[in-house]
Amino acid sequence: MGKVIDNLELIEENVWSLHPSLKAAGILKEIYKSDKSAKKNNSSKLLWTIALIWDRDSKYYNLPEVGEDSKIDLLFEDIYGDKDYYKKNRAHVEKLRVFYLNLQETTARRSLREIEEKLEQRSAFLRDTDYDIGIANERGQWIGNTASILDKMLADTKKIYDLYEQARKLVSDEVEKGQAMGGGQESLSDTGDI
Repeated sequence: MGKVIDNLELIEENVWSLHPSLKAAGILKEIYKSDKSAKKNNSSKLLWTIALIWDRDSKYYNLPEVGEDSKIDLLFEDIYGDKDYYKKNRAHVEKLRVFYLNLQETTARRSLREIEEKLEQRSAFLRDTDYDIGIANERGQWIGNTASILDKMLADTKKIYDLYEQARKLVSDEVEKGQAMGGGQESLSDTGDI
């Protein structure tokens, strides 16, 4: 299914040795060539960190990106070895993240991820916005009312989750049918049949 790194359990191995074609083009080629560490270990650890944070098949995928249980802080510290690397190099890491996801995601998976990101933003907004009736102006109209907005958003929750479930089903059907990236069919070796 279009996996960039097919086994996320091999994090002790050098990613460039396991997947030499990754160093052939784009931003991955750039980080490989610019890495002066022995056996290109720094860039390998960076790519493993990216994969473990944002690959849907990672055991860390469902951890939040920010906050107390931040998978970004956790994995940049424990895998890459520098908890502050992301904060210092956010634009660079974001380019790597986007490139990695574009290599790996089908259109359906990308849509599902985008819906999930919006659901997280929506949940944070609902959680962080207090119910407030507002204050009455000189004509008796309420100004600064958040209650009606929050009520409407909560009422629309079912519609949004229906959309989410449709996207999940599409991805699930895609996986079951063995659809590869670009709409092609997976080969027998890709599916493990030979």
